Amino acid sequence: MWQRVKDKIPYIILAALLLAAGFVWSRVLGQDFSDKVRIDFLDVGQGSAILVLAPNNNQVLIDGGPSDAVLAKLGEALPFGDRQIELLILTHPDSDHLSGLVEVLKRYEVNQILETGIVADSAEYQTWNDLIKQKNIPVIFAQAGQTIKIADNLAIKILYPLAKINGQEFKNTNATSIVGKIIYGQNTVLFTGDAEKQTEQPLLMLGADLKADILVVGHHGSKNSTSLEFLAAVMPSIAVIQVGAKNTYGHPTQEVLSRLKEIDIFRTDLDSDIDFACDLAKCWQAE
Repeated sequence: MWQRVKDKIPYIILAALLLAAGFVWSRVLGQDFSDKVRIDFLDVGQGSAILVLAPNNNQVLIDGGPSDAVLAKLGEALPFGDRQIELLILTHPDSDHLSGLVEVLKRYEVNQILETGIVADSAEYQTWNDLIKQKNIPVIFAQAGQTIKIADNLAIKILYPLAKINGQEFKNTNATSIVGKIIYGQNTVLFTGDAEKQTEQPLLMLGADLKADILVVGHHGSKNSTSLEFLAAVMPSIAVIQVGAKNTYGHPTQEVLSRLKEIDIFRTDLDSDIDFACDLAKCWQAE
């Protein structure tokens, strides 16, 4: 009897190894069918990039930062071998939000794009538009009232621009930034691009539902964004500032930090990547 057991030991060990490997690869391949959403504020230097990972494996990337640094971040965050992103959102076509998205377009299959479609004359923005045409990617032009469903109980609601502005030219592209709210169950995250006071004011005057648990601070903490009135309407418990270390703009400014003094502040220049996991009731900082 002992000899029969001894003869089976190699097969038992092999089965255990296969089981362990299967578990590891199921994690790597993203087959963890929990109800949790992950929201990663990526450290891409002096710029912005937000990755939303849904329970159904849909992925949303909001802005891409100023370089190809976002590619390494995606390689770490996405399931092994996953080369598809369901939705790219370009808040506005300034290079510190656009450059990384151009690199993503070159290397990933993208199902859909949400942007403003304003006119801008940079070579990089022309490359962006050329790639969209070459790859025949559907484009949605943002306007208030749109709700984009990402997964069960997960959606992105657009608050600004108030109407479609595609094809129009603006001196201040920051003022055209998409403002939107990520909603998952009872959790809300407000992203603002480089929106400044001239964008905040009409939203306040119209009584837009700005309240959010997490605020992505506008324009990397510029003094022209995140007014006290805007903060009072948002009432965040957490503020995230996406900003490059020792940047030449002085972001975030002391004025904004003073306005945020009663709020928990996370900064990519100090904290690197800032990751949150959310169930339907609450969000917490992920490991």
